[in-house]
Amino acid sequence: MNMENIRQVLEDAAQVFLSAANTITNERRREAEKIFLQFRRSQFSLDLYRYLIEHSSSSYVVYQTLTALREGIVKEWSSLDDTLKEQVVQYLLSYVYTHYSTLSVHVREQALQILVVINKRRKAQRVQIAKNGFTVSLALSSLLQSSNEKEFQFGLTLLNAFINEYSFSNANEAGLTIEQRHSVKRDFEANELKTVFELLLNKLHSNLSSLSSDTQLFSSILSSVEKILLWNFSTSLPNARRYMESSTNVESIDWRPPNSWKQLVFDQNLVEFFFHIYSTLKANETKVSLQLRCQILRCLSQLACLNGPLMNDDECRLRYLTTFSYNFVQRFLINTEPGINLVECFDISNILANLITSFTIKGFCSMQNDLCNSFLQLMAQITILLCRATVPSANSQLDRITEDPTIAKETFDRLLQAWSRLLYGIDFGRFDNLRPLAIEIFDTYLQTHLHMDDNQTNTEFDINDDNDDDDRDLFSEQLICIGLFGRHIIDHALPLLNRLLIDRTKKLYQIMDNTSSDIDNNTLDRINDDLHWLLLICGHVLTEEYDADEHKTIPVAIMNFSNEQMKYCDLKKCVRIAQHVLQQPQLDLTDETVHGVSPVTQCMVAVLKLSEIERLLCSRGLFEYISVQVAVSLTWFIRRLAANYLGFDEQSYKDVSEVLSIMLGKGSEMLEFLTNYFLSKVVTNLHMWASESDVIKETADLFVTLSIKRESSLIIIKNELFWTLANNVISNQMPIQLINEEYKRLLVKGITCSCLNNSSDEYRIHFNASVFQILNQRLQSIVESIRTLVEQIKLNHGSKIHCANALQTFYSENALSQMSTLINSYCGLIEGGSRCPSIQITYLFEYSQQTLQNILELFDFYHNYSDQVQIVLELFSLYAEHVLIYLNSEHTKLFYTYVLKLLQIFTKCNYGKKTREINADEDFNAHIYTVLNCLNHLLAKDFIDFSNEPSPNADMNVGDVVLYGLIICLPLIQSDNLLKIPSISVCYYKLVSSLCEQHSDCIFRLLNSEQYSIFLSTIKLGLDNYDNEICKMCLETIQSLTLNILKQSKDNEKVKYLEHFLDYLLQDIVTSTTTLSDLFDTLAGTIYTLICAFPNQFFQFLAQTKQQDENFVSVIDKFVHEIGQNILSHLSAFNGQMAWRSSGASHIELIENLYKNGLIKDQRIKQAMLEVDRADFTQQKNDAYEDRPQSIGYAASI
Repeated sequence: MNMENIRQVLEDAAQVFLSAANTITNERRREAEKIFLQFRRSQFSLDLYRYLIEHSSSSYVVYQTLTALREGIVKEWSSLDDTLKEQVVQYLLSYVYTHYSTLSVHVREQALQILVVINKRRKAQRVQIAKNGFTVSLALSSLLQSSNEKEFQFGLTLLNAFINEYSFSNANEAGLTIEQRHSVKRDFEANELKTVFELLLNKLHSNLSSLSSDTQLFSSILSSVEKILLWNFSTSLPNARRYMESSTNVESIDWRPPNSWKQLVFDQNLVEFFFHIYSTLKANETKVSLQLRCQILRCLSQLACLNGPLMNDDECRLRYLTTFSYNFVQRFLINTEPGINLVECFDISNILANLITSFTIKGFCSMQNDLCNSFLQLMAQITILLCRATVPSANSQLDRITEDPTIAKETFDRLLQAWSRLLYGIDFGRFDNLRPLAIEIFDTYLQTHLHMDDNQTNTEFDINDDNDDDDRDLFSEQLICIGLFGRHIIDHALPLLNRLLIDRTKKLYQIMDNTSSDIDNNTLDRINDDLHWLLLICGHVLTEEYDADEHKTIPVAIMNFSNEQMKYCDLKKCVRIAQHVLQQPQLDLTDETVHGVSPVTQCMVAVLKLSEIERLLCSRGLFEYISVQVAVSLTWFIRRLAANYLGFDEQSYKDVSEVLSIMLGKGSEMLEFLTNYFLSKVVTNLHMWASESDVIKETADLFVTLSIKRESSLIIIKNELFWTLANNVISNQMPIQLINEEYKRLLVKGITCSCLNNSSDEYRIHFNASVFQILNQRLQSIVESIRTLVEQIKLNHGSKIHCANALQTFYSENALSQMSTLINSYCGLIEGGSRCPSIQITYLFEYSQQTLQNILELFDFYHNYSDQVQIVLELFSLYAEHVLIYLNSEHTKLFYTYVLKLLQIFTKCNYGKKTREINADEDFNAHIYTVLNCLNHLLAKDFIDFSNEPSPNADMNVGDVVLYGLIICLPLIQSDNLLKIPSISVCYYKLVSSLCEQHSDCIFRLLNSEQYSIFLSTIKLGLDNYDNEICKMCLETIQSLTLNILKQSKDNEKVKYLEHFLDYLLQDIVTSTTTLSDLFDTLAGTIYTLICAFPNQFFQFLAQTKQQDENFVSVIDKFVHEIGQNILSHLSAFNGQMAWRSSGASHIELIENLYKNGLIKDQRIKQAMLEVDRADFTQQKNDAYEDRPQSIGYAASI
């Protein structure tokens, strides 16, 4: 077939392939695609490619031709002579340059990529081009030095191809190995990239004077400069893969140029140069000028992240930071009316954040005080400017910058995050201007979020009850930082907040007390908005952020401030006013009334008064007077107060405030008074706000907080309200019936925790009678009714109509709801019990054995109902997570039996199941995830065992149980391709990784060949298709299985399956750059283990590789020389092989074994370990020297 015929065939195929989906059949489209695939696989022919490029009218044909040319060059590189390669270079340069304006973008990029690929291959082979030769690198430099604008623009386009190819491409696209790829990349960074950067800087300088005439060219140059400043430079390790981030407004990456760039960065005053360009642009205020200034600011933002070899000592870092900060402050410090656009503020805040992050607080504080003060002043002024940009204003400057409130919020959040880093590490008293700046920022935040003026109708972030976003989540970063500011200026912030909170509460009470007049809805809305925000801000000032299970304390700043205020306080009045405000909500908190009351107490009293007003409003049915958000925020504030202050441990503080100790300390009269009031608040909320889920969620969390804290739990269980609430919850009476199942579960958790969180048998007996037995009786009644019905059906007793009606009753919506509530209650029991002493957790299981059997019967009966199936699976997962580690051998074995029964029912009911339910797939996926999660928790018993019998019986192996569960789940997972779901895939690979690490022998012993093959196929799938986290777990799985082979000297069909992984991983590490290369340590350990298990296959692979690529000869020979001949002698050095294998009969023997096995490597560490006997900390002295975690009590291990 001649060239013209080929062109016609390809163009016809392109027309078919690009046709609309509804105009062509899939078969014809596949045929067209097949034509292009065959064309790209045909023999390399430069003449044909040139003909098609020049004569085809289809861009798609030209693109595919260029693709074939690139693939052919890579594939046949060694057989193509240098003359032909040079012809390709010159032809493509000429072609792209000539047709630059008419070529489509994807065609132009493909052509330029070929040029860069050729350049990379020549660099990799260190090809010396003759003096009259023409390399792509020389072409790039020549074009960027040209005074011809068209040539220069072409040079920028070619540079973009260089940057993309060296940053993103897979090494296979250029036919390079990993080592070659990193070598040419480092060479490019040290030479071409540095030269290009210098040329672009010179071009910027020369074009600055003629900027007004050609801003487009200037912007193009800046875009290229910005890409270079975003470049991720190579590290010294060849296995590390780095990517260039795109130029978006996200947190910047460090810019780490090599030492060869030192003169360019420092000696040429790079930072000063960019500030000079900004000043020049600033003199010309236009929209184009603004865009260019933003580009300059993004460049400066990256220069603020300078790191790496050029910043290798503190003196150099300080000098650079000082230079940058000085120019920054001189350019932007605002002494008159601000002239910065909001878009600029975004980039300026990014610069501020990057400087503080990159150079740390220590580096910042090393600068001279005057410069630091100026820097802080600039940072504060930008912060205040952004804060004010959130509200309408008559100020023309603010009107200009409020173009996009979303950008304003993101920018403000970023800047406040930088302030948080600064405030957590800085000596606040060192800088004279920091306190007034903090006060101004704090006051401005209040002004922009409160209705300070009665005529102010709204704010940019106005509160809207219909808004699904919770302000605490939406503005969390802001509130945390403002709270931090408030604690640093607590003597200013807290009195101010108290006055505002008292004022708004007073106004609300006045409106409530004057219900006869017409309601001013605008005024009421403003009061509610202000109360909502004041509660949020007060809560973040008085308390810090903690993780859910973290021990919560009173902030040191609050404790110290409360101590300082003691000389002005009347302790009796502090106690008296808190009691009076609850008894007399009409009490006016005037200045005279609160005189002598500590600010912290004032705040608490104001909140208590607001709480009472809310109760009165709701009791009168005046719900329109109080917003839902105020109810939510009020309950949230009380919960934070209870978690951090209620019954606080005085021993945790150096100096304890007497007023806080009397008001909230352990054993105080007010502690009991407030705790009981908070409990009444819970009960009131459940009755008044039952239909408002957000209020009920906070209320349930408050109840759990009171229950978890031992001091408050001992108080509330003595209150009749508690047992009334418990009875309502367990009996599911009104208004509990209206509450979401999730929140009912939280209430049961709180009830359980309160009753079992102490050593008194009295309350456990009461709990057993009032809670546990009632739930068990309801469960037993349901199960017996089901048994009776099933027996009748089996024996055909009664009419068919009666049986059908009975079944319909059991499957009714009401019956299903009751079953869900019941099982959720048991889930709450386990969650609450998990926060109690171990003896109480054991008690729960001892009294749950019949319960679990009954629940399994329910599970079998309701197996077609997804919601009920999910709750039962969650319950068993909770038992596995929270209860199993405390069970003795007998109970553990019994629980394994229950789990196996659960899995059998689940498999029987789901294998091959078909359904038409819309959400069936999602429900089933949730089921599988929960089962896998439960199996993961079972494996934890091997590591953490707090029972009285830490050594398991020989006839009990958790590995067998888990593997049985895995065998059951595997067909279900595989048939529905569930490993494509991220949550399931992570859970599955975590399970198999842990299972093989602890019980790899079970895999070989219990899986048949077919199951074993399927199992390994999932591991291969994980290596091929998933991210580094899963790849790492897959590699660890392979290593664990291979280690088992080596230890047991196995040699069977299953062993041979693992041989394939050796070839696969070696092929990957040698010839490609897949994500496995990011896991060098784990990958190296796994390959090394496989080499030891299959040395013959390894040496065979080396021989084949040497024959295929001569460039690897020296590398492979060196590798073989260093470790190849000594593989077996290094077997004991594997990471993880000796883990859990260093037990001893004494402490000295244990430490010696750890040292001998390489787990302790330093003599000083060994000596320190010998000094402290492990048995001094463990509960089971006989097992103290076992190489595994040991219980030390309090739900902790050593």
